[in-house]
Amino acid sequence: MPAIVEPGDYELWLDPGFADVVALADCLKPFDPTLMKKYPVSTRVNRAESNDEECSREIPFANANPTLF
Repeated sequence: MPAIVEPGDYELWLDPGFADVVALADCLKPFDPTLMKKYPVSTRVNRAESNDEECSREIPFANANPTLF
């Protein structure tokens, strides 16, 4: 599971010299699920060679493939 870090904690979380484990652990509090958004994306996200912003672009639900495979 990836860590979802609040924007106010970015600097602390990304500081390679910071060693206060307790302070870093405070950055790992559960994210408010009401702030999350889910939407269909292209099947391009399933390809290792796809590594651009197109992977996270929302596609119309009518064009979404409702199967896992």
